[in-house]
Amino acid sequence: MRGTRTQGYGTVGQHRKAGQRAGKGKTTQWKKSKKSYYLKQKELGFPDPDWDFGKRGFKRPQDINRIYHVNALNLKDLDSKIEDLTLKNVATKSGNTYTINLKDINIQKILGRGEINKKINLTVGKASKRAIEKIESAGGKVTLLSEAN
Repeated sequence: MRGTRTQGYGTVGQHRKAGQRAGKGKTTQWKKSKKSYYLKQKELGFPDPDWDFGKRGFKRPQDINRIYHVNALNLKDLDSKIEDLTLKNVATKSGNTYTINLKDINIQKILGRGEINKKINLTVGKASKRAIEKIESAGGKVTLLSEAN
């Protein structure tokens, strides 16, 4: 192969970088080409006596994590969106009081960030103490779904 341009190592890689040497790390592919190095370092206690190779731990699948995800909404966002929700017939308005079930728009929890200026009667799964205080001080009412059942 000495007479050829690539000498048998392909046209792109051409016997460079770490691919031919089973990686660059100290334990990368140690069973393939670095076994003596790995075992000697382990015998010397590098980097500590419990040094080991391979993966550790467990990553929980994302679909399981999503089960525990809670859609939350702050009071300032609710205050700005309530007019649009009324136009979409998600919320109802009688006089100056709005009534809405947040379960209809897939909101499980209401949080107390921001101010609320409108009188709103809410039905929601969970609510923070501060959110309940602010809604009631504005003249509204919070009904938790766990209490309603």
